[in-house]
This record gives sequence, structure tokens and C-alpha cells, in this order.
Amino acid sequence: MDKKNTELLTAQGASQLLHINEKKVYALAQAGKLPGTKVTGKWIFPRVELEEYLRSKAQQTLRRSFFESVINKKVILVCGSDDPVLSMAQGFFHKEQPGYTLFSSSVGSGEGLRLLSEGFCHVAVCHLYNPDTDDFNFPFLGRYFEQPDALTIVNLFYRTIGFIAKDHEVTSFADLVVRDLRFINRQKGSGIRALVDHLINTENVSVSDMRGFEDEAFTHLGVINHISSGRADAGIVTESAARSANLPFCRILEERFDMVVRKEIFFDKNIQVFVEFLKSDLFRGLLRDMGGYDSRDTGKILYAKKTKK
Repeated sequence: MDKKNTELLTAQGASQLLHINEKKVYALAQAGKLPGTKVTGKWIFPRVELEEYLRSKAQQTLRRSFFESVINKKVILVCGSDDPVLSMAQGFFHKEQPGYTLFSSSVGSGEGLRLLSEGFCHVAVCHLYNPDTDDFNFPFLGRYFEQPDALTIVNLFYRTIGFIAKDHEVTSFADLVVRDLRFINRQKGSGIRALVDHLINTENVSVSDMRGFEDEAFTHLGVINHISSGRADAGIVTESAARSANLPFCRILEERFDMVVRKEIFFDKNIQVFVEFLKSDLFRGLLRDMGGYDSRDTGKILYAKKTKK
């Protein structure tokens, strides 16, 4: 047995390990807050349990520091759609603004809006398209929020999405069905899944005729991995993702990718710092270098399209 695992420390040894004075060691031990026991009137402490105590305290401090950062608005929590640029932007944002940190979770556009409505994040990012109004995101806010007018929508960028395939060029779902290619779908609630459902309906293609329709990936990289590994023949991703994977790309449309935030916190320092970052030459340059993006409205507050009477 490892000697260290059975080593017993005196109060003096425990104080040196924990970097606190002996009086504090005795007080914590007597209060039952420190692992130790009395033997013939003297306190002894198992080293391995003290080290575990130290680790648990460090974790508590880390958690407390994180939540204090959230409360003090030094952390920005983002949920919603997946995009390669957003993943890259996190590091650049923190480098430009070391006092702030951006955390994002790729859960899909619809789920991002739901999480925002329930208070689990500061910002939702989405690209849900409504063909009836020919508008993005605004038509869907009422599904998740009782007061959509209490939200502010800011454009992040426009991006081009399309079909990719390995050793094939797919131009439509009808083409995919005729050639009996296996499709890798995106998860329900995502912006691309909503587009897939719309396109299938428009092309009058039967889901039952599509191989792989029920298979799902949660990110653009996930789609690419399915195709590169041979588990699927075709999917839909951004132009930039297709370029990075060197796969044939066929454009479907340009979509608007926005961030949604509650008006009550829009002018908070952390949100404004992020919005200013979006307007920076650094972020615009990142979009330009990635390819398949347009920054014509990046950082601008948007409004719903007026419906024709």
C-alpha cells in the first residue's frame, strides 16, 4: 500500500499542508469541518483525506468565482445554432476583452430561443426561416415568448448554406432521392432542419424515399464527419465548412443569422462589449477570411418585415 495513502499528520503538519494556522485547524476539526480524529487526546489527520478536502474547496472556489462572474456580468452565455465563426470568435473576443468570457452551446435555433425564454442564457443565436413572410427569426419569437416586443434582435452576419456530398454534386432533394444517396439530417428544432422540412415540402419529395433522413448531427462538423467517414453521402452545411473539408458545395440560399437578447439587459456592459466586438474590423475580417459570409448588417439592430395588407 502507498505510504502516502496511510500517512497521518499532526495538527502542525495539517496546518502546513492547508496553509492555515494551527488554531484554525483545531477549530475546523472540532466543528467537524475537517477530516480528523482524536487519539489519546491529540488530533491526527489522514493526509489523503486532507488533500481531498483541499480539492473540494478549490472546486467550490472555482464554482463561486464563475457564478460571481455571471452575476457581475463578466460572462456571456450564448445558446442556439451552430456556426464555425462563432466557435472561432470566442477566443478572439476574450483576447480583445480579457475581462469578459463568451460561453456558447450549440443546441439548435429553436432550443436556443427556449433556453433564453427560461433564463438559462443571455443571448440566443438563430436563423429560423419563415417562407410565408420571407423573414428570419421574428416570425418564431411568439412561440417562445409571451412578449416578443421585449426582445432586441441584432444581426451577426449572413451566411451561404448548401448541399455537400462526397464524390457527388447534389443540387436538390429530388436529385438525392433519384441517385439513392444517404442523407445526414440535422436535429429537430435547428434552423437547417426547419429549412430541410421546407425544401422537402416544396420539392414534393417523400421522406420515406430518403435514406438516412432520421439520422441526425448537431453541428456542421458532425455532418462533415458523417460524410467523410462514409456513414452518409450528402448533407447541408455552410459554405465555409464545405471549403474547410474540401467537399463539393452546391448553394441553396443565403440566410440571416441573428442574436436575440432581452431589452432589459441589452445595454448592460457585457452585451454592449460583445456588440462592439461584432462591429470591429477583427470580427468582420474573420468573416471575410472564412468565406461564404456577408457582414453588411453585422451589429445592427433589426426589425421585423412589415406584412403586406
